[in-house]
Amino acid sequence: MYSWLTAEHLENTTSEAIKNSIASYLHNLVAQQPIFLQLLQILGWVVNHPIISVVVLLFLIAILWSVIKGIVHLIETASWSIAKLPLKLIQSLIKVSFFTVKTITDNSNNSKLISANSRKINQDKQQRLTEISHRLETIQKEQQQLLQEATEIINSQTIDIKIEELQLNHIIANSSDSEITG
Repeated sequence: MYSWLTAEHLENTTSEAIKNSIASYLHNLVAQQPIFLQLLQILGWVVNHPIISVVVLLFLIAILWSVIKGIVHLIETASWSIAKLPLKLIQSLIKVSFFTVKTITDNSNNSKLISANSRKINQDKQQRLTEISHRLETIQKEQQQLLQEATEIINSQTIDIKIEELQLNHIIANSSDSEITG
C-alpha cells in the first residue's frame, strides 16, 4: 500500500509540475506576445458564433482568392511583356530598315525629279527674265516719250510766260510814258 500511495503522490506531483510548467510557459508567451492573446480571444468568439464565423471565413477566402488572382494576372502580364520584348525589338528594327530603304529609293527618285524640275524651272526662269526685259524696254521707251512730252509742255509754258511778261512790260512802259507825257 505504501508503494501505491507513493506512486500516486509521485503522479500528482509530476502532474502539478507539468501543469505549472505549461501554465507559466503560456503566461510568459502571452505576456511577451500579445497577439497570441488576441488569437485566443478570436478563437473563443468563433466558437461562440459559428454561423457568423462561417460567413466571415467565406468572405476572407473570397478576398484572399481575389488577391491571389490579381497577383497571378500581374505575373502573367509581366511575363508576356518580357516575352514579347525581343519580338517587338525585331519588329521595330525591320520597320526602321524598310523605312531607310524606302527613304533611299525615294531620295534617288526625287533627285531625278528634282533635276528634271530644275531644268524646267531654269527654262521658265529664263523665259520670265526675257519677258521682264522686254517689258522694261517698253516701259523705258514710254518713259522717254513721257519725259519728252513733259519737256515740251514745260518749254511751251515758259515761252507763254515770257510772251506775257513782255506784253506786261510793254504795257507798263507805255503807261509810264503816257503819264510822263501827260
